[in-house]
Amino acid sequence: MEKNRGRDPPIYFMKSKVQQLHPWMAPWKIGHYPKMIFDKPRNQWYWELLKQSKNKICVDVGFGTGILTLMALHHGAKHVYAYEKDPSIFELGKYIIEEMGFSDRVTLVNEKYTSLDHRHLDIELIFHEIIGRNIWKEDISLTFRGATTKIVPNVLTCNIRLFKGSTDPKPSLENNSTGCKWLDETYLEVLKDLWKEKDTITYDGVSYPSGQLIGSYEVSINSWIPRTIEVDIEAENGIVFVDYYIDDFMLTEGHWVEDKSIRVNKKYTKFIQNTTDGNWWLE
Repeated sequence: MEKNRGRDPPIYFMKSKVQQLHPWMAPWKIGHYPKMIFDKPRNQWYWELLKQSKNKICVDVGFGTGILTLMALHHGAKHVYAYEKDPSIFELGKYIIEEMGFSDRVTLVNEKYTSLDHRHLDIELIFHEIIGRNIWKEDISLTFRGATTKIVPNVLTCNIRLFKGSTDPKPSLENNSTGCKWLDETYLEVLKDLWKEKDTITYDGVSYPSGQLIGSYEVSINSWIPRTIEVDIEAENGIVFVDYYIDDFMLTEGHWVEDKSIRVNKKYTKFIQNTTDGNWWLE
């Protein structure tokens, strides 16, 4: 008797490489990209930020689906060198750039970016979003080490807060708009044949009401960043959590979830954070 092999996997008949890699653009296929694509606060903030790319030769670090590169090109960037280390996501971003007709103004690089990569190029602006739920989670402190070119966003801020009370879930997000009209009319049109999910995309995590500010620090990406940062605090009987900002944008206003929190009963006087992996603790 033939052994039951279980259900055969689905077969897809598709023309392009990107359709084979991404037969449907579901969150479990490409991580958090759907949440990023429809993150209106984040997209609108970057839209304004990248207006300064006009007439400049730029680098996009971690270009993903190409949304930031497209913003820069729309605002008049002369050329963008776009780096993406993930081969699968690279193919998706390449497909989008080609479909939108910008291949002549973008050089796509399927490698991890380092600040030494463009020494022979006349780069005027570097932009990025290599930030996770924690500003240090994606090697930002090492990626730009030694860079002298202007980098945006540039200033990283951590506010340490003490909270006493209950939390609320983050709101849901309708996946019908990026928050930028031009992207809705062009970028989303390219994605529509790959996009399958039509339901509401839910944010993970919770939302903390404003707590008591007990400490903070601020660093520039263009400056030397120490391996650990220490901040004097006074924390007792509550929940210690952090708010992260890139320039003037608070991460939790977008799709990013809150970083970890620590419930404290005794008194702590020191907040310490490792800038290579983002881990933090209290002493």
